Amino acid sequence: MAHKAVRMEPAEFMAAYFPLPPGHEDQPQWPVNVFEELVEGGGLLEADIMDRFMRAINDNKLVGGLLMACSPDKPDMAEVDESRQKIDAAFFSEDDVPLLHEARPNWVDQLVSVEFKRHETDKDPFDDRDEERTDADSIERKKVRGQVITYAELVFRVQHRTALFMLLVIGRRFRFLRWDRSGAIVTRAVDYVANPEVLCEFLWRMSLQSKEALGIDPSAVRLHPGSHDYALMDEHAVERDSDLATEERILRSEELRDDVPVFKYVRMLFKESLRPGWPRFRLEVPHGSETHEFLVGRPVFHAHGMAGRGTRGYVALDCETKRFVWLKDAWRVHYDLVDQEGTILEKLNRENVRFVPTLICHGDIRNQTTDTPRVWEAKNPQKAAIPVAPSIPSFSSSNTLAASELSSSTSRKRTRSEFDSDDTLNFREECPLRRHMHYRIVEQEVAMPLSEFRSGRQLVRLVLDCVIAHQEATEKAKLLHRDVSGGNVLILPKIHYDRAKNVIRLKWTGLLADWEMSKPVHEKHDEASSPPRQPPRTGTWQFLSVGILSHQGKLVDVPDELESFFYVILYHAIRYLRSNCGNAASLLEGFFDAHTLVNNSNTYTCGLQKLNAVKTLGRLEINDDAPLKFGFPLDKLFSSILFYFKAYYKVRSYRAKLQNASPPPPLDPIEDENDDDDDDDDGDGTYSSPPPSSPSHRNQHLTSSTGAPTPTALHPALYPHEVEDDGKPSARDEQCAALLEKHETFVDILRAALASRGWKSTDKVGDRVPNDYKPVYPVAQEKGAAPSTIKRRRTLTAFPYERCFTSLPPLSVSKTTLPALGRKR
Repeated sequence: MAHKAVRMEPAEFMAAYFPLPPGHEDQPQWPVNVFEELVEGGGLLEADIMDRFMRAINDNKLVGGLLMACSPDKPDMAEVDESRQKIDAAFFSEDDVPLLHEARPNWVDQLVSVEFKRHETDKDPFDDRDEERTDADSIERKKVRGQVITYAELVFRVQHRTALFMLLVIGRRFRFLRWDRSGAIVTRAVDYVANPEVLCEFLWRMSLQSKEALGIDPSAVRLHPGSHDYALMDEHAVERDSDLATEERILRSEELRDDVPVFKYVRMLFKESLRPGWPRFRLEVPHGSETHEFLVGRPVFHAHGMAGRGTRGYVALDCETKRFVWLKDAWRVHYDLVDQEGTILEKLNRENVRFVPTLICHGDIRNQTTDTPRVWEAKNPQKAAIPVAPSIPSFSSSNTLAASELSSSTSRKRTRSEFDSDDTLNFREECPLRRHMHYRIVEQEVAMPLSEFRSGRQLVRLVLDCVIAHQEATEKAKLLHRDVSGGNVLILPKIHYDRAKNVIRLKWTGLLADWEMSKPVHEKHDEASSPPRQPPRTGTWQFLSVGILSHQGKLVDVPDELESFFYVILYHAIRYLRSNCGNAASLLEGFFDAHTLVNNSNTYTCGLQKLNAVKTLGRLEINDDAPLKFGFPLDKLFSSILFYFKAYYKVRSYRAKLQNASPPPPLDPIEDENDDDDDDDDGDGTYSSPPPSSPSHRNQHLTSSTGAPTPTALHPALYPHEVEDDGKPSARDEQCAALLEKHETFVDILRAALASRGWKSTDKVGDRVPNDYKPVYPVAQEKGAAPSTIKRRRTLTAFPYERCFTSLPPLSVSKTTLPALGRKR
């Protein structure tokens, strides 16, 4: 967890988080020997410490209105906690005691979590000896810290919380912890046997707090069996005859019974979220002066990690319209000039940008912000005004917004500085903690993960839709997405009225989602001269461009985003399509997850396999001199794209060398005289192509729809007198590089591939990554969590989408239906 705990004195902690309510100024008198059975705490086993401690708490009624219960041996139900973690104990409200499962963690109802450790230094995850740092460094102590982090993360996942308090007992000493999405506040360790009044006051003050003060989110109302909303969710989870099957086809009139039909997979996802044991909630979402309410169960996906956005996605039921919608609950980065995702979507929708989500409502939740950064800044006063300057990126050892399915330990979020125009900034750059604001957004579309594509051709078509969304966003709304990845390119079935053929079709289209990292397209300027508008931002390591991975602080440009779209296609092709690669998991790890450690520092840059393929070789290899092959036309598509990017990086490197600066300024794009939409685009994500014998098809290898040369027209054979030396780019290189500054050429390459013959409908062979795959070179694996508990950054609920088809058989070779980007554990 990349959070940096902040130390607080016990009295300060109590005053800040357990204040005395009016009328409770008189402190009770506690027995002097309340913890006398723990005098030998230094030599007791954990189980003995826990039993004696719990008896002292409950028998002396130190927490009125609360009850402490232990759960050291039995995990919770698998429906609630698939990782089967076992925390030692927790405090519960006495009202919830009848609902508890005996001797189990009962993660759903925990108010304050409790963990016990033996009285040993290496069992304490924090260190009071160093005033400058709180986190302990030894491996054993890091393991304990990793353990309590996973406990906090699980409570945040199953409950709706603003914070979590945790009591950590290490033999005769105790600490109180307060977790939020920015990090943890930790008290100094106190010997509660020698100073029982300190712990007694802590517990007394804690018992006087409301559930909201103890971190329960009041904007999420817990639903119970027998309530109207609970029954309403059950009612709408029942399959109906009018629900539409998911596969692409011509629809029959009798299938369109409802004005707003519900797809089978949407209702089934909602039904799947109503698992026994998982709590249900009614969530409020503000929108202007109004407040909307939605019913949710188990999230379809959740982000891994304690510190960070903590994003959870739900198929929700709109209480007003009774329609299914997509609700995203997250802790957005909270700084000046950082827009809400809903504000960005409003602009995209207003500009009629296609293939993006449709906003319903959004808003910050009750001004709920993380408090840990404020405490850090208060304890680290700024000594003098420090001019804002570009910061050197740092790298997290945890996987916090998409770890891969292969292994969370091999996928990481690379942090980097981002810069914007000169504006007043409201953060201190040296603060290691990000500020977060609780936020919810509701969108009309409930989409499917890209991994559900049915063929290689369909994969390319879906990504093309999202490239068009990106193009229209940059041209109409002047926005860059800045986090193009496999998890943000989705599939949306849509009903399309084909007037030419007088039929109604169900077509799968691409949907470019998750615009929270978007920012305006920057003008050409010196990248090092502009201040960051927030501390280092994050992106998905596997899909970041070579330029972003190799240059600290580089601004995201259109070529970087196009390169990310290329990686989305390549990743899914390697993982799901037939190829000559015998070990897809190993290739995915080497190409997408690998990194280069700079001079044994903590700075990570692009892995060599990706770097060589895109920047040096311009071709894909399984290993040295063994080309990766999928068959035509996919091989031609990859070759064409790499042809351009190799030239692009050659030009950039040469200009950087000349200017003695890195990275160089953006390249000058070739001006297009024809800015009209391509006639092949029918507006719904499908593209008609001229027959092979038509003149336009015969000549399309020479010119694109924009009049710019295509890869074949720029082939080296057409430039026989050009000799490449000294790394100096040729005229062809300059032209290719400039063409990547705009979308048209990349779009033309994808369209040309789609128009080609040779695609096979059976080229998808299922998931080629074994369920039990373990990475050969795990990157920065977290201490403390066992391999079975290390999760993907974005963990998605396994869901059999093929059950929602009526005419297509399931893929016979498929080994898993996990709809997530990246890799399996």
